Amino acid sequence: MAVLWLVALILALAPGAALLWYIRRMDKYEPEPWNMIGLAFFAGCLSVIPALIIETALSGVHIGGFLGTVFIAFVVAAATEEASKGALTYGFMWQKPAFNEIMDGVVYFGVGHMGFAVTENLKYVFIESGGNVVQGLMNAFVRSTTAVPLHVIVGMIMGYHMGMARYARTPQERIKNYLQAFAWPVLLHGFYDLAAFSRNAKVQDVSSLMEVGFGSALMYAAVVALWLVLLPRIKQAQELSFFKPHEAPTMPVAPTGCPNCGSAYPLGANYCQNCAAPVAQQQQQQVYYQQAPGGQ
Repeated sequence: MAVLWLVALILALAPGAALLWYIRRMDKYEPEPWNMIGLAFFAGCLSVIPALIIETALSGVHIGGFLGTVFIAFVVAAATEEASKGALTYGFMWQKPAFNEIMDGVVYFGVGHMGFAVTENLKYVFIESGGNVVQGLMNAFVRSTTAVPLHVIVGMIMGYHMGMARYARTPQERIKNYLQAFAWPVLLHGFYDLAAFSRNAKVQDVSSLMEVGFGSALMYAAVVALWLVLLPRIKQAQELSFFKPHEAPTMPVAPTGCPNCGSAYPLGANYCQNCAAPVAQQQQQQVYYQQAPGGQ
């Protein structure tokens, strides 16, 4: 039994570790210090508390039918959790000097959401399972392949727009990215939760079985869609990095070497870049000879 609970613990933590490796790998030009990553993760863990309080309060609002499901998915779950995760990560990380490029928003908000996801995952595996190790293993497997990637991916999407807002050139651009930083995660999270609620229906007949199967397929399709939304933003953040090395422009080389040291130097230069000897006269003479009738 203890071995099975250990397996459940590993399943609960493994996706967070894998996504942390991915985040570190994509932050390739100026990786963030581990103490700042740890602080963002801690902020995400703490965000579970306000999210739980607000969700508990909103759960008292009763709306029937499909509208009630939409309200729970987009307001009770998505809006509440994204606001909590975003606010805590913002409060802990926004003023830090290490937050010095757009990619840092992707890293810090992604890791902040990861802290929330891992904490919530542990709750579902060890508390919501009611002490049933089989149920705990099932919760760990399903959530590790769906819910944890969901939280981290929408966190990175939020972080991209927060980074864009931080370095926006105009107030309009800043406001636009602030709005997208909240709207995209809430919409994506809400649609995912709609699929998850369909999956949670009880299997009583063929119709309910099809509903559960459709909900499960839709959950995994939602995770794939999340990656499709995220990846172009990662590429853009990398391209806009202040720390990305830029290649020196290539220049044509003069037809003859330096008359003093023999080194090659750029066409049109006045001095040799190796020994600083004047080369303009030598270069002009060579061009003249090439252009002279019969010159070789």
